[in-house]
Amino acid sequence: MATDLMGFVQFSDGTFASLLKEGATAEAVTSMPTGGTGLNQVAGVEIGQAYSGKMAVSASIICQTDDATTGAFAYGYFLGPDGKIIVPVQGSGYKSSGLEKLCRPVQMTTGVTLQGCFDAQADAVALASLAVYCTSGQSDVFFVKAVDAVKTAMVNKDGSTIGQALDGQVLQKCYATYSASKGLNDNGAGVGGFYIEAADGQLKGIFPPINGISPPISPWMIPTRPIPLGQNDTLSVMAGL
Repeated sequence: MATDLMGFVQFSDGTFASLLKEGATAEAVTSMPTGGTGLNQVAGVEIGQAYSGKMAVSASIICQTDDATTGAFAYGYFLGPDGKIIVPVQGSGYKSSGLEKLCRPVQMTTGVTLQGCFDAQADAVALASLAVYCTSGQSDVFFVKAVDAVKTAMVNKDGSTIGQALDGQVLQKCYATYSASKGLNDNGAGVGGFYIEAADGQLKGIFPPINGISPPISPWMIPTRPIPLGQNDTLSVMAGL
C-alpha cells in the first residue's frame, strides 16, 4: 500500500502551489516537488526553483495511503540550500483540511525544498517526532523510533540532541506526533508525552503527541512561559505498549 505526501502552499501574492511525493517511504524524510493531476503547473520541480522569488506564507502536508487509512503525518519543514531547516510545516492524515500560517514567511529560491515524513499507524512502537520553533526564528525537528518502557533520546537529522542543536535558544512553540494506534503510553509503563530534562534531571517541558491521522492538523503547543534551552538539555520519549 503506497502512501503519498501532498503539500499545499500559499504565497504572499495569493497564488498557490501543489506538491506531491508519490510512494514515500515510512519514517524517511523526503522532498515534495510540484505535482498533482490536471493542474496548470510543471510537475517534478522543487518548490524553490519552480516559484523562485515568491514568498510562502502558509502551508500544510497531508498523508494519503492507497486503499487504507494508516498513513500518519510525522513532521515537515522547508529546507534551505544550506541544509538547514528554515521553518516547520504542519500536517496530518487523510481526514485533515486547511492550510496553516507559517511561523514566518519563507522566500523561494533555487535550493529551497518542502520536506515531509510519515509513519504507518499500527499497534506497535512508532516514530516520535517534535518540531520546534524558537523565539529567534531558529527551527529544528527531533525524532527517534520509540522503545517500549525504555527512555530513548530524540535527535535531529544531524544526530544532535535538543541541547546541542539549540543551546541558548528559547522554545516558543512546538508540535508533537506519534502514530501508534493505541497511543504513546497505553499500559502506563511509559510517559504520556515527549519530555525535556535539564542535566540535573529537572523537567523543563512535556509535550503529549497527536496521532498524525485525525484532525486537527498537528497543532502548535505554546508554553505559557517559553522554555530556555541549554547545551546539556535532553529530549526523550518512553513508550508504554
